[in-house]
Amino acid sequence: MKNILLAIILFPILTYCQSSKTYLELVDDAKTKKSSEQIEKLFIGTWEFQKLTDKNGKIITEIKHFVNDTITANEVVWRPSMRIEKNGTYELIGCENSENCESGKWEYDSKEKVVIMTFDKPQYNVPIDKLAPGLLEQLKKSGSLIEFTKNEIEIAEITQTDLKVFEFLESDGTEFKYNLKVYRKK
Repeated sequence: MKNILLAIILFPILTYCQSSKTYLELVDDAKTKKSSEQIEKLFIGTWEFQKLTDKNGKIITEIKHFVNDTITANEVVWRPSMRIEKNGTYELIGCENSENCESGKWEYDSKEKVVIMTFDKPQYNVPIDKLAPGLLEQLKKSGSLIEFTKNEIEIAEITQTDLKVFEFLESDGTEFKYNLKVYRKK
């Protein structure tokens, strides 16, 4: 009995539990801790895309996308650069297709800790300029055509010369999966 009591005192019973934080709290914890004034000041300028990394800093040059069980597509990693103006406007530059190179207005939402990029022209989940009018109408009626009017950028880190932005990966909401788009100020 003495040995059992001694074992309990020396080796207490350990219990394990998952993080008590929600997915959104984990995202907020990973965001930059700079003030909104610092972020707004540092964000202005031309940011040239450098690389995509995983959360550990390993460079990703290609991403395999699974369309279905038999079709896969390999994406060579590239992202457009951004010109952010003090007057609250922005423009993506160096896009592969200039027609899809968005521009619009930006603002920092200090409550949600995100940069909201509101597009001048809506963006769609398919290239509507390439669709036959009949197919475009069919997609609209079926609800398959999705219109986007804004994008939100969540900043992981920002300095005078470097910007790291989260690129979220598919998740079931129980774990925080992401890559980082890394930019350098021109």
